Amino acid sequence: MPSTNQSSDRRERLHCDRLRDQIGEDPARWLDWDLLSHADRREMVFDLIDGMDSLQRVRAWRAVERRLAARDDRDPRAKIMQRLDQREEWLELHGERPDRLPCGPRRPCECCDGEDGVTAADLRERREAAAQRLVESYQAGGVDTSETSPETETSTLGAFATDGGEEQ
Repeated sequence: MPSTNQSSDRRERLHCDRLRDQIGEDPARWLDWDLLSHADRREMVFDLIDGMDSLQRVRAWRAVERRLAARDDRDPRAKIMQRLDQREEWLELHGERPDRLPCGPRRPCECCDGEDGVTAADLRERREAAAQRLVESYQAGGVDTSETSPETETSTLGAFATDGGEEQ
């Protein structure tokens, strides 16, 4: 939730408190700007519209844009309305976010397929057991390094340390 001490809340603008309670945001915070002279703000508004995931939110933004236009005695901004119409059409075609995701925001993990009643404690035990097996396989006593392999026996330190200098 944005701070009430931010500069955007201190300027004189339209406040839509009822919409903030309904959809969780106040669209007037973003739309009550001169977007023609602020290219960065315009892009930010377009990005916010493109990221909308519910028809209720799109329609609320459209209503606020119309309300701002009526207050300022102008027509609603065509680019904003067009972008909102495109987003509404896309959402009607593809569905709103909770309807699009088959398993909610996160997909179930594949490690637990077919296992009923697996708890977080069970998964922690599995992870700790796998880590212990990994540690045991790398212990110093696990490999005998005292014997030389045939490959290292044939190579000598001189073959690697020569610099082409004089022989002694």
